[in-house]
Amino acid sequence: MTLAFAFGGVLSASLSAQYFGSNKVQYDRFDFQVLPTSHFDIYYYPDEADATKIAARLAERWYARLSHVLAHTLTERPPIVLYASHAHFTQTTILPGNIPEGVGGFTDHQRGRVVLPFTAALGETDHVLGHELVHAFQRDMLKHQGAAMGLLPLWFTEGMAEYLSVGRVDTNTAMWLRDAVRRERLPTLKQLDDPRWFPYRYGQALWAFLSERFGDDLAARALASKAKGGAIGRLVATTGVDAATLTRDWHASLRATFGTHAEVSDAESPHPILIAGQKGDVGRYNVGPALSPDGRYVVFLSERGGYSIDVFLAETATGKIVRKLVSTAADPHFDSLLFLESAGAWDAQGSRFAMATVRGGQAVLAVLQMPTGTIQMERAFADLDQIYSPTWSPDGTRVVFSALHGGSTDLYEFDVARGGLRRLTYDAYADLEPAWSPDGRTIAFVTDRFTSSLSTLTFGDFRLAALDLETGDVRPLPSIPDAKNINPQWSGGDLYFIADPNGVSNVFRAVIATGDVTQITNVESGVSGVTSLSPALSIAQGQVAFSEYRNGVYEIRSTPTCEGDPLVVTETRPALGAWLTDDAPDAPAAKSRPYDRTLSLAGIGQPYLSAGGGSYGTFFRAGISFSVSDLLEERQINTALQVGAGGSRRDFAVQSVYLNRQSRWNWGVAGTQIPVLLGVVRAPSLTESPSAPTVKREVDLLSQTHRQLAGLTSYPFSRAQRVEFSGGLHSITSDRQVSSRVYARPSGALITESLEPAVGEAAATLFEASAALVYDTSLLGATGPVLGTRYRFEAAPTLGDLSYTTLLADYRRYVMPVAPITVAARFQHVGRYGADAGDPRLLPLIWTIRDLVRGYDAQDVLTTRRLSVANVEARIPLMGPVGLLSRVSALPLDAIVFADAAKFWNGGTANPGAPRILRSAGAGIRFNAAGFVFEIDGAHTFDTVPRGWRLSFNFMPGF
Repeated sequence: MTLAFAFGGVLSASLSAQYFGSNKVQYDRFDFQVLPTSHFDIYYYPDEADATKIAARLAERWYARLSHVLAHTLTERPPIVLYASHAHFTQTTILPGNIPEGVGGFTDHQRGRVVLPFTAALGETDHVLGHELVHAFQRDMLKHQGAAMGLLPLWFTEGMAEYLSVGRVDTNTAMWLRDAVRRERLPTLKQLDDPRWFPYRYGQALWAFLSERFGDDLAARALASKAKGGAIGRLVATTGVDAATLTRDWHASLRATFGTHAEVSDAESPHPILIAGQKGDVGRYNVGPALSPDGRYVVFLSERGGYSIDVFLAETATGKIVRKLVSTAADPHFDSLLFLESAGAWDAQGSRFAMATVRGGQAVLAVLQMPTGTIQMERAFADLDQIYSPTWSPDGTRVVFSALHGGSTDLYEFDVARGGLRRLTYDAYADLEPAWSPDGRTIAFVTDRFTSSLSTLTFGDFRLAALDLETGDVRPLPSIPDAKNINPQWSGGDLYFIADPNGVSNVFRAVIATGDVTQITNVESGVSGVTSLSPALSIAQGQVAFSEYRNGVYEIRSTPTCEGDPLVVTETRPALGAWLTDDAPDAPAAKSRPYDRTLSLAGIGQPYLSAGGGSYGTFFRAGISFSVSDLLEERQINTALQVGAGGSRRDFAVQSVYLNRQSRWNWGVAGTQIPVLLGVVRAPSLTESPSAPTVKREVDLLSQTHRQLAGLTSYPFSRAQRVEFSGGLHSITSDRQVSSRVYARPSGALITESLEPAVGEAAATLFEASAALVYDTSLLGATGPVLGTRYRFEAAPTLGDLSYTTLLADYRRYVMPVAPITVAARFQHVGRYGADAGDPRLLPLIWTIRDLVRGYDAQDVLTTRRLSVANVEARIPLMGPVGLLSRVSALPLDAIVFADAAKFWNGGTANPGAPRILRSAGAGIRFNAAGFVFEIDGAHTFDTVPRGWRLSFNFMPGF
């Protein structure tokens, strides 16, 4: 038994140098400064200085709006941390893990930091900033109640934030609701906790209904409520209406608002042909269609594999997948495919395909040879933060794209042959989704320049515009008033685009010569990508391909570009909330100051108490952890403490780690004291004296104290591969005692007890070093990796009073021969080599055998010097998002079939003796309960006497 073995993994985890795991790479070094406003401290770096001044005004306007509608003034100054792009945002040191592409910002519950990137349009940046500042108000209001925002469900907090930052049900949320009403799939208030009901959309819809019925101050009253029963209890208490009635009335309101569009069956009307998103496909997203010039093929982005967004090539007529062009599931080549904001484009000859990506933290234009998908060119743009929606010139020599730099989005032209880059627009307005005209003279694009004001910070609808490439002049193109107009696509002299004049996004055609606009599609839910600005349209050879939200899935469909119906606007948008005033404060008067890297308390871990007893006696221990850091978490000190009941040094454990993450090299210094208590119970000795038969029991206790001082560093080459180095001093001291107890037979009464010191082990001082190469492209499923490769090769020489070298080779591979079944294999060797490899003062290489060979619980593996392990396992998802029996949010459950084998060398180095071989095979289940993975299996052991089946229970993910 060890008193502090939990400390063993803290050091590496604190340094982000975990055994495996992908890397968070600091590609850029940001020189942060602080701009104070009346109510906030805004953290930014020089590249985004101009945009930050605008964001500061937006933040103060949001403060005025939210303090009014929520009837609250903040008692703290929330820090707002801004990044110039999403690619920069993903490098933030505030969160330790990698940030998914769909995360547009966050507010941390612990320290109240609001963190977000600038988006492609200032209007959307304003929306995200308002959303996150709602969370700042929620956190502050709940904190004064002694409550925590993290204890409330997402539909309550995120739905409220989305509603208060938008002020109504927007077109995209209305699209989801219209589809849900048509399918008669509406959640009750109690069902909203289920993740199948997207909390942003359905929560926003609920708050819009509640605020319209019970007043705009309902959110303030619900946050101030101290009613029991969680989020629903707060709503019931503040509205005076029970949950069932609220659900019924909400559903009635949704049906009245979104159920007025009559369903047109496929038999009555020629519905667009379904290309992607067919029944049986895994995944909900099929977006960004791009038709080949001859109309034969379509390229689109999809999560049809269920695990990642990839790029596919399909036949337009049948939807048959020709090949997967780009995979991100287990391929680290690209950091991002920008599926939310961008789509690719074919050249006029149909031989090349251009797409915007992110690689190595930089904006990259990738050109694929078609139809093979071979990468023909990758051009990185160091001076641009992110690029979107490339479009080819008719002669195939140039590409125009939209690019984000310093918080502003403009159009750029790239000469493919010469490598030159030319900026085409120069302002803070959003210039998006360019489309090159067939004559090569004009770029059609999307902009808010005709409806927005930078002086008053009002952001209007997007309109279509034309840029004359020769003169640089920008003129408006025919657009639908009071609607968004996006995604222009040329067909001769006509321009096709997506607009939502009646609250439903559809495809329209504008005749440039006359300005006439007709409606081409009449889908019920909406033509849309994932966001309101996502590209969702492509034109070729008289065919229109588009993304449609239908039956809870984003599908790709196509229809002929036939004559459309005249445009008739029959609906207007709901009014914005009264709190969404347009008054924008002046720019901050205060000057910026350098970022202060002073460390302060960042968090306190959950204290714990534990007690128990066993062969070596009873024990009691208590522990706590805490961390201090600067505000951006670039420097941290993480400390963990544990004490035992005895109060001696063998009962005290501590580890403190200093971590510096200011650059791509992550480095740190760690100090550790770990006590270890090992014992051997000798066989009881019996006496047969007629007068006093007794039993004597002896326990040989060895108490070791390991003290370490080490320096560690790691350098990530990419998100998949890194090197790690460490070196330091390791001191081992020990004492030994023999505990004897004599019991009376047969009563078992204790007669005598003694504790005698014994000759302990010699102290040892060791100088340790290590170097490791780590690679990880694995994609995690619910209970373990399902795709990719992992390996770790490490050498750790030790000198001093003991001399040996520890070598480790660990290779793991995960393949999916038939989706969704994964075959996982592991080959591992760990061994100590050298004169002192078998010294008993060293910590065991492994602590339990159940993680290596199931069905065994051998004790002598604690003394092993070397081991080799081979495992193969089939993982069959039964329940969960990709399960064979369920596609809903059930408890993730996998069936497993396995075979394990291992060799253990337990003898001395000079005479290691014959290795012990252990083998087993069996089956079981592995499930994920609230993030904790449990395994129950039956293993048939082949190297026990007698052989047979054993049931075991383990607590860990699959290898």
